[in-house]
Amino acid sequence: MSDSPDTSIVPTEWGLLDAEAQHDAFPDTFPIPSREERDALRTGDMVKLVFVLDPPPASGPNAERMWVEVRSAQPDGSFDGWLTNQPVVITTLEPSALVAFEARHVAGIALRKEEVSFDVRLRAIVSKRALKLHGPPGWAGYDAPLDATDSGWSVTAGDEDADYFAADPAEVTQVLRLGELVQRYPALVEVFQAGEGEWVYRPEHRRYVRLRDT
Repeated sequence: MSDSPDTSIVPTEWGLLDAEAQHDAFPDTFPIPSREERDALRTGDMVKLVFVLDPPPASGPNAERMWVEVRSAQPDGSFDGWLTNQPVVITTLEPSALVAFEARHVAGIALRKEEVSFDVRLRAIVSKRALKLHGPPGWAGYDAPLDATDSGWSVTAGDEDADYFAADPAEVTQVLRLGELVQRYPALVEVFQAGEGEWVYRPEHRRYVRLRDT
């Protein structure tokens, strides 16, 4: 454990949203984990932070929510960790960049491995179209994992056309951990707990329904 954050993690063109202050101002629309949960972060936890461009651009979005894997806690109660997303808005950031943050910046915490029957650190392939939906992705399917880090799960919007996946995978899909996905879409917990099958989301029931076993 280091005494102070690396100098490389001090932001220059962006800052982190004070999620605690945002929650205090809008408690019904901006929920965050309890202070006790945010103070108890440990190495390997996945936390959601809101990165904000400073100064804001003349047009377009000025912020994006991204996940950081906690590396260590500092003596002053702050933390640092590795960025796990590919930024879109903040182009000066790259995956694996080190980020310094405090409990007040934490907008979400992904489930830990011991809280569910599946390994939250395993990775899934997610279509970028699914991530742009206002609600949960429309489809999830399981196939044999390719390696020890692969969950076997693929998640899509469910309405991609036949040519969508013919494009470069880096252009149309993103790799996310199961813990990140269930934090973003809690209805997927039941799907990943099942560990098999093909599932579609039913908005009227607010849950996924299994179509068939794999």
